[in-house]
Amino acid sequence: MPSISVVIPLYNHASYIEAALDSALRQTSPADEIILVDDGSADDGAARAEKMLAGVPKARVIRQRNSGADATLNRLIEIASGDFIAVLNSDDVFAPGKLARCRDLIARRAEIDLICGRIGIIDEKGVRATTGTTVDWLARAAAFRARCGSPRLSLLNENDVATTSNMVFSRALWRTCGGFQPLRYCHDLDFLMTAFRHGRVEIDLECEHIQYRVHPENTIKERLDLIRLEIAAVLACALHDGITDLTPQGDFRLLGEMLKSKNVSHLIGVLAAMRAQVETRRAFYESIADQGLRERLIEALL
Repeated sequence: MPSISVVIPLYNHASYIEAALDSALRQTSPADEIILVDDGSADDGAARAEKMLAGVPKARVIRQRNSGADATLNRLIEIASGDFIAVLNSDDVFAPGKLARCRDLIARRAEIDLICGRIGIIDEKGVRATTGTTVDWLARAAAFRARCGSPRLSLLNENDVATTSNMVFSRALWRTCGGFQPLRYCHDLDFLMTAFRHGRVEIDLECEHIQYRVHPENTIKERLDLIRLEIAAVLACALHDGITDLTPQGDFRLLGEMLKSKNVSHLIGVLAAMRAQVETRRAFYESIADQGLRERLIEALL
């Protein structure tokens, strides 16, 4: 059976890290190792993690200067020894049977490279949400998916995988995809899109895999204009890579509906032209990370 490493990037989530770690430690099928990297937090989250993991076999806490989500994830995966990687963001919670479910799917379908599943929504106190904007968003995503024959197009429309915490993937796929890219908000969506091109992705809708925590400090709530820019950049990359699997049976209607709903088609056109001028996704994403260019794109096109 392939080994699974749980990797946890921690940044200023002292209020949530104990619940996250507890969910990893209480798995019905235990992780082969747990590695946490504190990315230069200003709170005492790392100290809380060290206390909880003291004496836990094959568990460790590493501290570093702040490097950002993508760089921290890539470092964690480099350090980890597992054949498969299960990411757990420090404000999310694993379902108790998540790793057992993933092991079962891998055992039955050896060709699987990435697994994600249904998510539940919890608030900052850990209370499950049954109404609200995030629950409504999941309902919209499910409705579009029911009409859509393309998993990639469905996720580009609404990324209801939601977070890297919902991903268990092979180390080999991570290498093939070039690791996580330098995006603050959409490195998860970019990784998913690239995984579909290079491996077998299993969307497990039969089981809830995680509880995604919605709280005032969620990164996704920072700057809507930068989020829209990164979404447009990922869409430009996806279109650059081809649209065959985005348009089942050559039906462009749902693709057009998705692009219209994002209201960034003009920006995607510019970004697609920029993507065509560079060799790699990383070089493209690094170019739009330049603050001057980024602000000019936002001012002119958003």
